[in-house]
Amino acid sequence: MKFLTTLFLFIYSIGSFAQLISNNPVEIGIGPMSFNSKTIKKNKIKKIDVVIVDKPDGEIIIDKGASQGYVFDSLGRIIRYYYTILNFAENEVIDIPEIRKKGKVIQAASTKTVTKYYNDTIFADIFYNPQNRIISKRVKMGAYYNSYYYEYNEKGLIVKEMHFRETNVSENKNEFKLGVQNILSSETFEYVQMTPTQVKKKCMNDEGREYKKAIINYDEKGNKLSENYEFIVSWMRQENVYQFDTNGNLLERTYTSNESGDIKEYMVFKYDGNGVVMEEKKFKNDALLFEMSYLYDETNNLLKSKINRDHKNNSIGIVKFGYSFY
Repeated sequence: MKFLTTLFLFIYSIGSFAQLISNNPVEIGIGPMSFNSKTIKKNKIKKIDVVIVDKPDGEIIIDKGASQGYVFDSLGRIIRYYYTILNFAENEVIDIPEIRKKGKVIQAASTKTVTKYYNDTIFADIFYNPQNRIISKRVKMGAYYNSYYYEYNEKGLIVKEMHFRETNVSENKNEFKLGVQNILSSETFEYVQMTPTQVKKKCMNDEGREYKKAIINYDEKGNKLSENYEFIVSWMRQENVYQFDTNGNLLERTYTSNESGDIKEYMVFKYDGNGVVMEEKKFKNDALLFEMSYLYDETNNLLKSKINRDHKNNSIGIVKFGYSFY
């Protein structure tokens, strides 16, 4: 805790920070992190590179080669991202030669064991329609692509989602040319406006049968307050609940499910006077799992690093941000 306490002493508000990380709920997930497109556009950010290292308690920092990257267009929309996932770790014995000084051995030859980490990298491309809505997401998984396509109604609600496995036949692997396309799933959605702030959502499978339904509640500002999902042919239920402050900043996000016993996961957020997130905590069944703090650059007011205290594994994750600009 002494390390975290020292870090917190450096966190303060300058007054002109803009919220870079977005914690608000999204319909379509586009990467491990979500960003505020207005802040990205205002600062003319073209790319964000993220490097992640771990520091177990009482040990030195471990670099496992974990990284992420996000590319934005001139409108501040994310158009490409990547992230690494640990594939496997392997121990290797290294010989350390003896050290001599003036012909005398001052340190005998020895060996030491080092751990090498091997990662896979996941790439994704995002495409938009003229209404600024995501119409497709193509995720590269090894030799194949998991591709998702979306259709909307006049209110901007998703009415169809199709999931395909695709191959790329382009000789230039930096470009995509569709080869074989196999559909994996297709879902359609119908909405009924129950009240000005409540919507009923019906989820149909590829046979047109309803398998899940939801009641979604909003506040007067359009913030999503809750999503209550119920599966038709089983006893399983899921619920997402969101709490906002008067400025529309997300204060708490709660997820409950009875899929594998009663599970409750929730995250709480703290902001400075300018609405910039400074602290984040994640709980599971009331046990604190992660405690995150955010550090900002005094020169350009952008997020510099995120410190993630992992209480379960007794370690600290250090996440560093680097920027490229238009």
